[in-house]
Amino acid sequence: MSKVIIWNVVIGIVLGSVYGATFRIVFGAGGAGRTALKTLGVVILTALSTPYVAPALRTFAEPVFPKTRMERAMESFEARLAAMPEWQERTRGRSRDEVLTIAHELGFRGVSRLDDESLATAAEMLATILAGVDASTCGRIVKGSLGQREVSVVVLKEFEKVDAPTLDAWMGVLYAAASAELRGQHVVTPASRDVAGAMQMLLSQMPRKDAELLRRTLAVVKQSDDEHACWATRTIYHYLSQLPDQPRRDLTRALFSS
Repeated sequence: MSKVIIWNVVIGIVLGSVYGATFRIVFGAGGAGRTALKTLGVVILTALSTPYVAPALRTFAEPVFPKTRMERAMESFEARLAAMPEWQERTRGRSRDEVLTIAHELGFRGVSRLDDESLATAAEMLATILAGVDASTCGRIVKGSLGQREVSVVVLKEFEKVDAPTLDAWMGVLYAAASAELRGQHVVTPASRDVAGAMQMLLSQMPRKDAELLRRTLAVVKQSDDEHACWATRTIYHYLSQLPDQPRRDLTRALFSS
C-alpha cells in the first residue's frame, strides 16, 4: 500500500475527530454527536485519499515537476510513521484494507491521547480550516453534507496556504496522534464538574442572546441551516481560546475525548 494513502487516512480521521468531538460535550457519547463524528470522518477519509495519488506518481518526473512543500512535509510524516516498530508490527502481513482500517483507528483514537499543547494546536488547525471558507461551505462541512470532492478541495487549500512553521506544527499533531495510539499513551479525562464549569464560563463570556442561540443550535445542529451550524462551531472555538488556562485545557480535552 502506498504511504501516501496512509498519510491521507490519518489526517482525515484526525480532522474528523477534532470537529466531531466538539459536539460530544453537548450530546454525550452517542446520538447526534457520534453520528456527526463518523459522518465527517468518513467523508474526509475518503476525499483526501484521491488528490495525492496522482502527485505520488510524479516521482519519476521530479526534475520537471519539483515536489511542493506540502508533498515534502507529507513524505517526512510518512517516513516517521513507517520507522516506528509499533507501526511495522501492527501492519505486518496485513492487507491493504486492513492497513486502511488500522490507520483510521490511529487518528480516531489517538487524538484523545494528545497532550494539552497538541490538543490546542489541533483545535487551532480545525478553526483555521473552517474560518477559511464561506459560511455556507463551513456549515455543510459541520453537518457532513458537503460532497467529498468539495471537502477535499477545502482542506487541501487551507493546508497549502499556511506558512512553514504552521504546516510543521500541524504535521506534528498528526504524527503525535498516530504515535500516541500506537504506543497506548494514557488518556486523561477531566472531571465532569470541571468541564461543566468551563463550558458555563465560555457561555458567560458571550452576550446572553448569543449564548442562548448557541445552546439551541448545538441541540439541533444537524437540522440547523448552514449559516447557524457554522456560526455555532466558529463561536465555540473563538471563545474557547479566550478562557483562562485551566478551564481552556479542561474543555478542550473534553471536546477531544471519545
